Amino acid sequence: MIVQFLSSNSRFAAIKYNADKVSAGKAELMCVKNFQSLSVLDKPKPSDYRSYLRMIGALNPKVKNKQLHAVIMAKGHSYDKRQLTHIAGLWLEKMGYANNPHLIYFHNDNTNNHVHIVSVRVCKNRKSVESRYEKLRASLALHQLIGFDPVAQAEMDYSKAITYQFTTLDQFTILLKTMGYSAYIRATTLYMVRHSRSIRKVDLNVINNIIKSYKHNSVEVSALKQAIELSLKVVSGTPVRHPSFWHSYLRKNYKSDLSEAFREKLNIDIIYHTKGGDVIGFTLINHRTKRVYDGSEILDFKRLVRPLVRPEGFFQGDRIIFYDDQKRYQPNNVPNLAVKMSGGAFDSENKMARRGR
Repeated sequence: MIVQFLSSNSRFAAIKYNADKVSAGKAELMCVKNFQSLSVLDKPKPSDYRSYLRMIGALNPKVKNKQLHAVIMAKGHSYDKRQLTHIAGLWLEKMGYANNPHLIYFHNDNTNNHVHIVSVRVCKNRKSVESRYEKLRASLALHQLIGFDPVAQAEMDYSKAITYQFTTLDQFTILLKTMGYSAYIRATTLYMVRHSRSIRKVDLNVINNIIKSYKHNSVEVSALKQAIELSLKVVSGTPVRHPSFWHSYLRKNYKSDLSEAFREKLNIDIIYHTKGGDVIGFTLINHRTKRVYDGSEILDFKRLVRPLVRPEGFFQGDRIIFYDDQKRYQPNNVPNLAVKMSGGAFDSENKMARRGR
């Protein structure tokens, strides 16, 4: 579970954003607290909530960015809307917002259940809510509420990461990123960072030894290339930026129909890399064999991102069913992409069957 701070302006645009989601059937207003003067209204409008928050914010002109807009997100559906709303309420208390007017919205437009919290950074006694080390305090507060130990989790993730094979330090940091960590290096030490703080130190000598012990697997590289080539006949590898504009991490992420299919069906991550706003390459991580590849070793990047004009078939589970020339199914032509590991190499029953077999 994570907590993310969003825009902190003084217009309280978060009210309209969440109200629009409610109107579209993609969100639900779960909690309204401490809007005392609005209690006389039968059905307060979003504009009423916004005006009230702006009125409280005006009590302290020194606070420039008066809006609190935060998200608490669970993994998948591990927490339902009521559990998340309860946690959000307790989190607001720990952060000093217990007596401030606030709203909590549950959103159902994401594969991960999450709530949006909207409040004001000024108290009714004209004092501002404490904001020093806000991100760190927010994560610590959330972890206390759910009984999560980030240090223990980092230790487990590190132990898992060093079982992978890779050829560069950059590939190791990309692997850490898929686990939710950023990293920085000081002298001979890499620091794993999460929730705005350094959680674990990594001796670079350990990483360098893994790099030196890397052994090329031409059989797996060939199988991966065949799997991608085959899949590109039915899904696109053209990367699209994540549509979530409010989450700073997701905003930098690109995905494609191909990357989504590979993650779901083969437990393989395709990570697109950007430079100056352009996508310039990719890294492939095979979690089944625990190997990290520079994408250029597998397939030419231009081939990967070439637009798919006319799909030749579709996925059915972990199989691809192709059309014939009349757009009819070819039931005898169903290449199976569900691969089995044998001696560290790919081995499928039909050897990645080609179209027409």
